[in-house]
Amino acid sequence: MRTGKLFLIGSFAVLGVALTSCSKTDVFDSNAEIEKQKDVYASTFVKNYGEIDPNQSWDFCTMATSYSLESSSRALTRDGDANVNADAVEGEMFVEKATVDWMSENLKAGKNNTAKGKPFYLQVPKNSFTIVPIFQGTASYYWQLWMHVDGIEQDKLIWSKGNIQYITSQGSTDWKSPGTDNTGMNNAYQIKAPTYTFENLPENANMYFYLKVWDSYEKYSKNTINPRELTSLNQMMLALINCNVPSNVPANNEVSIIGCEDNVNGDFDYEDLVFMMYGNPAPPIKHVDEVIKGTPKRYMMEDLGEEHPDFDFNDVVVDVISGRAKWKREYEILENGGWNLINETKIEDLPDIAVVRAAGGILDFTLTIGNTTWTKSAKFPNYQQMLNTGRDGEIDYEKELDTFKVEGWNPTANNISVTVEGKAITFPETGKAPMVIAVDPTTNWMFERTPAPESWFKD
Repeated sequence: MRTGKLFLIGSFAVLGVALTSCSKTDVFDSNAEIEKQKDVYASTFVKNYGEIDPNQSWDFCTMATSYSLESSSRALTRDGDANVNADAVEGEMFVEKATVDWMSENLKAGKNNTAKGKPFYLQVPKNSFTIVPIFQGTASYYWQLWMHVDGIEQDKLIWSKGNIQYITSQGSTDWKSPGTDNTGMNNAYQIKAPTYTFENLPENANMYFYLKVWDSYEKYSKNTINPRELTSLNQMMLALINCNVPSNVPANNEVSIIGCEDNVNGDFDYEDLVFMMYGNPAPPIKHVDEVIKGTPKRYMMEDLGEEHPDFDFNDVVVDVISGRAKWKREYEILENGGWNLINETKIEDLPDIAVVRAAGGILDFTLTIGNTTWTKSAKFPNYQQMLNTGRDGEIDYEKELDTFKVEGWNPTANNISVTVEGKAITFPETGKAPMVIAVDPTTNWMFERTPAPESWFKD
């Protein structure tokens, strides 16, 4: 199994009755039938994924730190209106070479530009504003740019790698695309770029951007390649003001340019992708002086409810975030006008939380995390429905079915279990076929009845 992918949360050895997905209606009422089903599950797993190393611990979560703003809540919508969204009116504009040259001068390729700005977020203005991708460097990865707005349930995908066309030399009429490989735009004369205009978002709501980055030139393939997330809250982006303003930007509009870094171990030139924002006014840039940090793990469970297991691992999906705390950041101002982080001080511990992402199966279940329990039927009286498992053809990987505080969770001991009809699925023994797995939160669960890829379990 590949390091950093998965770990087991529950061992089927103590499972007395299974959750059942879709048509999985078997309820086992005899120990003999249970043992038979356990053997079928284990042998089918080995047949599909190969022999299991007896020393496999299954704990492959990297426990990378997550960052958020205190007010961030993906579950709320403005004034309780569930129809509020972050849809954009799409268009197209030409970006003059002078603007690209200004960007290239201020975000020099290969130079560490970190001191040019602090971690930041923005605030939604009363007026509309427009986002324009203007540059992509020679990044070796496929990426997507996403925008989060407090009060909007679902984050907005803004831009994917390759969504720009450009002229390579002055006077040419032959539009060419940088593509999705490692071809850059350093010879671009004029950019023809998509535009995304937003209006009617919650006024003064906090917003921020983040990248999803895949270690591949290829476009994202569902569930088989898992991205890392890089956010403006943690200095993976720079915000520049007093920019060169293209002549076709409406009069009296403010312009800012944001450069992004695609690798936590990269060169920090922040020109792997660059976008421009304008509006009257543009969304104001707010530096992050307080940030909430935590350590997340994602747990995903596969049931035992049919003769031929499907290994889709979507019957329970829950993220648990431990070690949450609010931190105060202090910076020194450099002579060149940049900032350097000199100190972080913890000012407040925050409770651990759990976020239920998906809940399949037609039997009710109780999830126990440390000393806290959560029962599906208490939140969803019609507990037989499949929730966010792709049964209807769609999965929202950002969706929060429910969020609650937890006490007594130990991320090292993995004291988490699922109980069905009085029988518990607990964290597994080493070397046993996994029925429940845990991953970094960037790992997506499978669509209903779609087996997990072999890469989850093999190097």
